[in-house]
Amino acid sequence: MGSSVHRIAIALAFIACILANAVEAQTKYSRKSTAKSYPNAQEKKKKHEELAEKLSTARHDLVQATNDYKASLEKLLPLYNADLKNAAELVKKRSELYAQGIISRRELEDTRRAVATAQQKVDELNKQLGEANDVVAEVEAAEKLLKEQSGAGGNYTTSALIRFNGTGEWALSLASKVETFFAAKYNHQLPISAFGQTAVHNHLGFDHHNAMDVAVHPDSAEGQGLMAYLRALGIPFIAFRSAVPGSATGAHIHIGLPSHRIAPIN
Repeated sequence: MGSSVHRIAIALAFIACILANAVEAQTKYSRKSTAKSYPNAQEKKKKHEELAEKLSTARHDLVQATNDYKASLEKLLPLYNADLKNAAELVKKRSELYAQGIISRRELEDTRRAVATAQQKVDELNKQLGEANDVVAEVEAAEKLLKEQSGAGGNYTTSALIRFNGTGEWALSLASKVETFFAAKYNHQLPISAFGQTAVHNHLGFDHHNAMDVAVHPDSAEGQGLMAYLRALGIPFIAFRSAVPGSATGAHIHIGLPSHRIAPIN
């Protein structure tokens, strides 16, 4: 599993670097007068094609590495679920023994802690599987961004993603406002899948310190409502429809500017 994670980190960092370069080039281009002539246009086109080719190769390698990584996690899932089931059954038995005065409260609490630990392992494994799917979605987005750059401030929609390059104020300290809006409108908490910088982002070499990921599909009623709210406030976001065409896998809304590469922490 370790080699797969290492390959993912290298490929994803490379893709992030290419994506950052593409965005920077797009911004510089949009600031220039359209009346100007560009004598090195052919050179720029060649460079763009080279970047696209490198990105496509890196994407293929990363998707393969991510699938290998997911396969290794999926092998562990039934084992972790079995541990959780056994721990829960033991709690039931010991609760009866405690009620009969046969075992101490401490023994019962130890068993309950074992259930909590087993549940935590299952939850963490599912979280890692979800993050692996999000990786694929964001890599696909990087390739789309390079191929379908828009001059309208980076705002565009494709079959895979929706990008809104808002200029309104955004910081994680404002996340509570988004949560309040969502809870009031949909009667449940905002399903945040990543809040700020996490250990996973550190490992993969991404600066996610001022971004928040929300586990909603952009085409759902909740996704549409959330995006409308963000647009109204001018808050930038990238909404990922899926990592795999025809599947909801990897669907989420990244609130904040795109993540940039930082030095991976080994």
